[in-house]
Amino acid sequence: MSGIFNKLRDFVGLNEPVEYEYEYEDIEGDAYPTPYPQEQPVQPPPEEERPTRRRSRERTTVSEAGVGPSPINNVIGMPGAVNGISEVAVIEPRSFEEMPQVIQALRERKSVVLNLTIMDPDQAQRAVDFVAGGTYAIDGHQERIGESIFLFTPSCVQVSTQSGVIHEIPTP
Repeated sequence: MSGIFNKLRDFVGLNEPVEYEYEYEDIEGDAYPTPYPQEQPVQPPPEEERPTRRRSRERTTVSEAGVGPSPINNVIGMPGAVNGISEVAVIEPRSFEEMPQVIQALRERKSVVLNLTIMDPDQAQRAVDFVAGGTYAIDGHQERIGESIFLFTPSCVQVSTQSGVIHEIPTP
């Protein structure tokens, strides 16, 4: 019977807790043994010198004037920047499932006018939030230009109004 009461007192916490003594060894920070043996750097065996043949090739093309050679330029243009022509896409989606194509147009450096007048208001709000997030991710700009009509532009486009510039292109 007393065993039950002792267990009850232990459970409730009325008995004095049993103190255990542990022995600890004080080990300094650098004295911990490493679980892996230290590796010694292995020196590669000396190789015999072989005469190497090197050819230097200089790629040249004839310049537009045809006067002399000019070096090849490995610069690739940005999509949508061909001939400096900007493109504006006017999109009138009927459902939210068409929103990824809006983001794709922005990634291709096209400005997008999004007309949401034919969508359900809840779906239109969701669509604006989605496209605004994508626009923010590419450092673009957004502007409300009418009732349920929005303008989303990539970072390379400057938007201005009669009263002044809304967003400027950041200069590095």
